[in-house]
Amino acid sequence: MQRLKLHLVDRADFHKYYEAASGMFVPGGDPPNVGERVTVEVVFQGGPRVLLHGVVLWRRTTGDARARPGCGIGIDGAEQAKIRYLIGYVRGGLIDVRERRRLPVRLRVAYTGQKGRRVNFTRDLNEEGAFVRCAEMLDLGASTMLIISPPGGDYRPVEVAATVTRQHSQGNDRGVGVRFDFRDDHERARWGAFVQKLESDYLEGRLSDEVLL
Repeated sequence: MQRLKLHLVDRADFHKYYEAASGMFVPGGDPPNVGERVTVEVVFQGGPRVLLHGVVLWRRTTGDARARPGCGIGIDGAEQAKIRYLIGYVRGGLIDVRERRRLPVRLRVAYTGQKGRRVNFTRDLNEEGAFVRCAEMLDLGASTMLIISPPGGDYRPVEVAATVTRQHSQGNDRGVGVRFDFRDDHERARWGAFVQKLESDYLEGRLSDEVLL
């Protein structure tokens, strides 16, 4: 899959290249063909690096002062958690104060299911919960124990109990949303510190492609 790169000097420039209705414009003199699947690496100068997956909707090989050469990318629906996080980052805060921002990272997670131990990955997480991709759907209200593995040597695996609060079974983004059930303030603080360090590394572009997929 071809990788395109979009480098943004100022975070506000994001809206010059992305619109929810039309997708993302990526400038370049040799754009891929229409229908080709691509990965767009969005890099904010002094900020996060995000990988967005999608398909080429149109291409323009020549341009002028008003229309640069490049291509339009339809971003996959499964990437909306990343888009929401980026919009919050661009605005300098949360999109909606009623909902905590969710960090779009892919971490290995082991959890207990009806048929025993299972291993998959998170889609996003925050201080209160996570979305866990799973082939075997967990029941609403079910209790499970998660062991979330770190992306590198600077972290330790974190074990936390959780309750399934929602299910999503459509498309490729199959999984469950869980709410963490902390035993005490110490456990809550430990998880909060884990998320803060992870987000700091995310915002400074230090996380590997494996975590950003």
